[in-house]
Amino acid sequence: MDALTPEPLTVTEAEEFLDGLPLVPAMSGSIPDMKVLRDRCLAAGIPALVGCPPGAGKG
Repeated sequence: MDALTPEPLTVTEAEEFLDGLPLVPAMSGSIPDMKVLRDRCLAAGIPALVGCPPGAGKG
């Protein structure tokens, strides 16, 4: 890849990069839709996670 093309990230790399940082929910939707969005972000080198924020009443 050239210097202008970001390196794709794996889910594990994104989790490690974001570990301990304050996270803010940015999108909502179905889990399949959010996984597609996450995968597109990771492919563009943008660390992203999918999950339910604490206190959202899920599980």
